[in-house]
Amino acid sequence: MPDSSTEYDVAILGGGFSGGLLAWVLAARGMRVLLVERERFGRFAIGESSTPMADLVLRQLGKKYELPQLHALSTYPSWKEAFPNLRCGKKRGFSYYHHGGVPSDHRIDDGFHEYKDQTTSPKRNSLLVTASPSDTWADTHWLRSDVDAFFIKQATLVGADCRECTEVVSAEMGEPIRLTLCKRTSNDDERASQMVSSRWLINASGRFGVLPENLAASIGLRRVDQRLQTSTRSVFAHFRNVGSWTDELRRTNQLGDDEPFDPDDAAQHHLTEDGWMWMLRLDHGVTSVGWTQPSGRDRVDWQRYASLQCMMRDAKFDDATPDWIRVDRVQRMQLPIRKQNYIAMPTAVATIDPLHSTGIAHGLCGVARLVDTLLSEPVRQQDLLASYAETVERELMRIDSLVAMCYRCLRSMSRFEAVSMLYFAAAIHSEEFLASGGNMHSPLWLLGNAEFGHLIDATNRQLDRNTADTDLWNWLRPRLEPFQTAGLLDPAVGGRYRYTGEAKG
Repeated sequence: MPDSSTEYDVAILGGGFSGGLLAWVLAARGMRVLLVERERFGRFAIGESSTPMADLVLRQLGKKYELPQLHALSTYPSWKEAFPNLRCGKKRGFSYYHHGGVPSDHRIDDGFHEYKDQTTSPKRNSLLVTASPSDTWADTHWLRSDVDAFFIKQATLVGADCRECTEVVSAEMGEPIRLTLCKRTSNDDERASQMVSSRWLINASGRFGVLPENLAASIGLRRVDQRLQTSTRSVFAHFRNVGSWTDELRRTNQLGDDEPFDPDDAAQHHLTEDGWMWMLRLDHGVTSVGWTQPSGRDRVDWQRYASLQCMMRDAKFDDATPDWIRVDRVQRMQLPIRKQNYIAMPTAVATIDPLHSTGIAHGLCGVARLVDTLLSEPVRQQDLLASYAETVERELMRIDSLVAMCYRCLRSMSRFEAVSMLYFAAAIHSEEFLASGGNMHSPLWLLGNAEFGHLIDATNRQLDRNTADTDLWNWLRPRLEPFQTAGLLDPAVGGRYRYTGEAKG
């Protein structure tokens, strides 16, 4: 092990984006920070789509803690200017396209058709939700390996002790917490260990993090996956030579002249009744692709859908992922979030689902809250930590309920659009709240409004009754109105929501 301090203010387990950013900000404010990562820094990671809420938190962190690099990372143009070698992609919003038709002569129409029929009131099979008013304020897709490594580098430059290929083999709770570290090598005889201590222990290990058995036992760590309503499985990888969906729409004369942004500049969701495929396009020719299906249904290959085959015809696996990575159940959740001086980041507490791209934003909210808490005077810390644990758990359950509802509605674009607007109403409200100077420690996603929770429950009851799509719209639209100002569920816009949040200024 390297010769370094053995006493720290904060020890962070996990070198992903939330752990690295937390280490950077805390070390920049003078705290003694240790960060431990079992693998190498900058390894492949999924979860690349940022959102207006995420970018807002980056700007606020940058301003409050005098880290202008974070402000630069909050929009696509400023990112490209400040860090041209830090790979990313442009994101103007969320796009959804419903593929496949209805059975006819015992066959499935497996292409994409913009309109269901040619009546006087055609129903579109697509939905575009704008996240930024122009390219100037565009969000980004992160190449996580680059961004994660960048945060670690910045943390190291301001004094954090960041160690890769190192694991915590045992831990003793107390004040301070005592950790036994071991450098991972191919030769067990060379595995030198070191004892360190820390006032705080932060779990930022993410989905695949494993805590030492004695630490897990000391804090009473337990899996509670059964609490989550969402249940999906997924395969994903990075590819080169994925075809352009914009070009495919143009080729088939289905690219509208009313598009609020280029359909490829988006978190692209290709919906089917069987599941959905995401495509996140990065500037260096790599596209993040994943196929996600609700659990409990027959496994259906995305290749059934001709329009998806068309885009993937020439695709080749990128070196980072030589084959599909398979996850039998995406969702997982573990508690407690906090016990004594152990604290878990949102990314370590739960993984909900890739649908709607909530992971980065919630992870960054966790960073902002913990930085403020750990830098506060001791008399405030206990109250803030109690609030943190309760708020993170409630937010995860709220996100889960909104995402699970959308999976119930994959059979039609109209139905999916109706219920997805509950999610967008909650997200936009959170963005507006934070942009107006709202307290970061307050619950987001409209958790402070009991009536919105009642509306979610009532909408699920409508789905239980199998309410027809048109009737669902007519029922939900006036009930959603008190919770949104962005014109959501306006049939006149034809699924083209042009600007739905606060300016980034």
